[in-house]
Amino acid sequence: MRISGYSVKNILLLLAFLFVIVACEDDENEIEIEIEEEETIDPGVLKINSFVYENMSLYYLWEDKMPTLNISEEPDTWEYFDKLLYDEIDRWSFITDDVDELNNYFAGVRKEVGYSLRGYYFEEGSDRVVAFIEYVEPGGPADKAGLKRGDLIVEMNGAWITPDNYSDLFYSDQLNVGLGTVSDGEIYDLTPSVDVTAEEIQIDPILRNEVFTISGIKIGYLAYTSFIDEYNDDLEAVFSNFKAEGVSELILDLRYNGGGAVSTARLMASMICPASSAGELFLRSAYNDGLEEAIRNENPGTYTEWFEDYFETNSNNLDLSNLYVLTTGGTASASEMVIYSLSPYMNVFQIGEQTHGKYYGSITIEDEDGTHNWAIQPIIMRAENVDNSIDYSIGLIPDYEMYDDFRYELGDPDEVLTAFAISKITGSSTKAQELLKSAKTIDFIPSKEFLMKENPLRYEMYIDK
Repeated sequence: MRISGYSVKNILLLLAFLFVIVACEDDENEIEIEIEEEETIDPGVLKINSFVYENMSLYYLWEDKMPTLNISEEPDTWEYFDKLLYDEIDRWSFITDDVDELNNYFAGVRKEVGYSLRGYYFEEGSDRVVAFIEYVEPGGPADKAGLKRGDLIVEMNGAWITPDNYSDLFYSDQLNVGLGTVSDGEIYDLTPSVDVTAEEIQIDPILRNEVFTISGIKIGYLAYTSFIDEYNDDLEAVFSNFKAEGVSELILDLRYNGGGAVSTARLMASMICPASSAGELFLRSAYNDGLEEAIRNENPGTYTEWFEDYFETNSNNLDLSNLYVLTTGGTASASEMVIYSLSPYMNVFQIGEQTHGKYYGSITIEDEDGTHNWAIQPIIMRAENVDNSIDYSIGLIPDYEMYDDFRYELGDPDEVLTAFAISKITGSSTKAQELLKSAKTIDFIPSKEFLMKENPLRYEMYIDK
């Protein structure tokens, strides 16, 4: 029974409280009365928590590691989601309250300055950070401001860059960046500083493609920054041109590629692999036990397509025996997939740095009825190549360890990693040794923490099944 919004229980509690107050007026000693209000969770939060729990319980790869939590006692959905994650392994699952922005990101529509950076500590024991520009998006704000690959950012908004403010270089809508140069261990500022304003831009993942003719060998070069399936036709056009030009060797530059769509990774690999590999296993996917059982039960006769992907027959296939891949610590997910899925079928020479080490895929789960704009991006699968030769504890180790070099533009045959790949292709062992030695050292202190601070979305491998 309720009277004007109050229950009988509440009225009795109120009367009891008034009785105590009246009784205290005649008492010489003051008595403090403390009433604790019963905590209630916002119905909207409870709805989102329920959405999170139901889908994580179904799809999350480490569902058996999830703690038992009462969704009615979790007033902060962001914190609730984080509590569910198996953080011994999972560094990639996330939640958002803006699914439209997330979908735009995966489609390459992003509001940003339009550059890719690599952060370093200036010296051992210092918290001062400097950042090299790895590349700029053509036509983006950084490009319009005159910034270019190899520029060294040493200040931001008139202050030093530190681990605490480093991410502002990516997330601020308005920035003033100070450029500099280093000589004899000292930073010298360059003037003037540069103002940049973030804009919504469309990312084209095909950053550069070239065909070199060296020592009579046709060598294709492709710098590719993200596996965005909206650009699959453009990717096929690049390989069509490679084939028409008679390319027999390929340098695939994945140094700044953090992943993307599995379907696009398979498409690329299908245009690289030996022609005889068409129809062979590209990737095997493993899910949690409950999801695997559900897939088998709900897809009798066709469930294997959820577990296995195969190299496709493609008219633009180059039928290569060798592949030269350039990598850094920013090479992750779908980029790594191309490497380890091709390795059992052909000679894959990895040049550069150890990769990020993400062998897991996620999906975007949003409200089907559109009653809210939240979405989760949980890891739901583990990738396996044909011989399951993946060490899940570390990134892919390069055959030739070399640091990135920012002195030349991407696609320049004199750029050190590209030049090294060319020397291996042409058999110039003396030059290869010289290049290898020169790129074994770096003036600054590399740190993976800056790669993670750049953008948590960068290291995604998402599936669309």
